[in-house]
Amino acid sequence: MKTTTTFLCLILSAQLFGQSKKDLKKYRVKNITEIIVDVSGGKETKRTDVQKKLDDNGNVIEEINFDKKGNIQTKTLNKYNSEKDKVEEIVQDANGKQISREVYKYDINGEKKEEWKYNELNALEAKQIYTIDSKGFRTERKTIDAQGKTIQIKKYIYGN
Repeated sequence: MKTTTTFLCLILSAQLFGQSKKDLKKYRVKNITEIIVDVSGGKETKRTDVQKKLDDNGNVIEEINFDKKGNIQTKTLNKYNSEKDKVEEIVQDANGKQISREVYKYDINGEKKEEWKYNELNALEAKQIYTIDSKGFRTERKTIDAQGKTIQIKKYIYGN
């Protein structure tokens, strides 16, 4: 019976994870909890792995990750613009201290054009700037360090 119950839980959770933002919005889902069932020696132990809070558009605005003992490991806070694009992500430790922060900027077509990465002191570590062609395809990603020096260029080549 336990095997059947566990299998049923896995099937149902797989269906939930397969839901689109559109479905989450349609059904007004505000919270998602991911639970892990560890099986050892025929004994099942349940634990919360992740808890997510969603906004009215189905975007994750808060995600809390737990360790195996149930303690908070990290909390991620997300902000979105009016176009539903993520514009900021802050990762905090268990005490609420910032670990990292990322800021995202978009062009008028909604394509991501910049990512700014900050450290725990909120000092800029690096930024990535995307070049987008007239068809909306990314053609280049340039990574620049905190001193303004280009440290990597990635080119995107598309073919048929």
